[in-house]
Amino acid sequence: MSDDPKTPELAATAELEDGLRFLHLLGMQTKLNVADAELRTHAVLEELVARGLVSLRSVEARIERLRKEPDPKAERQATIQVASIPDKYALESPDVDCASLLPLCKGRCCRLTFPLSFQDLDERVVKWNYSRPYQIRHRATDGYCVHSDPTTRGCGVYQNRPGICRTYDCRGDSRIWTDFEKRVPAPWDAISLVNIRLPRAEKESGESTETRPPRAPSEGG
Repeated sequence: MSDDPKTPELAATAELEDGLRFLHLLGMQTKLNVADAELRTHAVLEELVARGLVSLRSVEARIERLRKEPDPKAERQATIQVASIPDKYALESPDVDCASLLPLCKGRCCRLTFPLSFQDLDERVVKWNYSRPYQIRHRATDGYCVHSDPTTRGCGVYQNRPGICRTYDCRGDSRIWTDFEKRVPAPWDAISLVNIRLPRAEKESGESTETRPPRAPSEGG
């Protein structure tokens, strides 16, 4: 690797992340292939219906019946999410004085869940959840982001914080504030490990449409 890690442990971690990202890339490509197969199947169905060989009403009734039947496999399926943010350092942040609000809100926005970008992954500073790629990693003890200081609630990777952190505005979020103008925080149970809303295209697909491959291990970083 071009940036020689200081310890064998860091080198092993970097290689593990590269390997996982390659596997996740394959998963994303497979999902795109499945989407293409779905389109082709729909086209064949339309052709059969147009020729009077298949009853669309009968097909829809079968689909509706199958949709209502429980699918145990669906509960075990994972999704891959990557934020479509090309350059987080070019983003503008809302005019919110987070430092003065921390004693009140306790930095509870750091308990929200969201995906990282490829830029975040390439920097290898912000940590992601290996079991839920590529979502921000949380501590099991208190549910906060692993980079949130347990005492001050300050961000330990502030200069490299993700783009979503840079653009997030808590003022209109009822999970954070009951009344922002009066500085009344929301009840603590108003927030759990919930997702920050993604743009519609990403939300519907469960992942970003980006499929840029991870850098090869020899390139480091």
